[in-house]
Amino acid sequence: MEYYDEAQTAELLKVIKDEPLKYNVLINLAIATGLRKGELLGLEWSHVDFDKKTIEVKQSSLYVKGKGVFTKPPKNESSVRTISIPSSITSLLRTYKIHQKEESMKVRDEWHQSDRLFTTWNGMPMHPNTINNWFPKFLKRNNLTPLPFHGLRHTAATLLIGKGVHVKTISNRLGHSNISTTMDIYGHALKSSDEEAANKLDDIFIQES
Repeated sequence: MEYYDEAQTAELLKVIKDEPLKYNVLINLAIATGLRKGELLGLEWSHVDFDKKTIEVKQSSLYVKGKGVFTKPPKNESSVRTISIPSSITSLLRTYKIHQKEESMKVRDEWHQSDRLFTTWNGMPMHPNTINNWFPKFLKRNNLTPLPFHGLRHTAATLLIGKGVHVKTISNRLGHSNISTTMDIYGHALKSSDEEAANKLDDIFIQES
């Protein structure tokens, strides 16, 4: 399992600001939500509730050779979910929606009204391979540690574990079918977090002694 720690994540979020807004939003959203790549590409503006600061995960956008890009339901029943997003991400999405509208006006009749968050220049759903090609080049260009795009999902989970978020909550956000899946994948990170919690308790008992 490959992921970034807090320092690496902070550096990533720093340099992504210099990229096109579409990619800035994509990376921020991936880390804030832990969504799979297909789930991110399947997001539509109707899935975003700006007032409640939530996102509905209802579909996934995939590519299969011979079939092209298509939309399907998420991986499993538990993958259909509603998750909360930070206020900073909500603000970023507001800015991005305005930006996308401005871009659509530039190409006028050539714009396809797909309602997708992540699109090509003419509003068509973004091809998954676009991310596969861009992300490693972006990391290399900024001297960042190589990481598969799916590593951002692992990064989101491990950051939450480090912040002491309950594993059930993390499991629900990731859309795992059961909590044991989360425990199996992130067992090492959970153990480290548990040891840290014990050490903090130890400080209390030492003071009492």
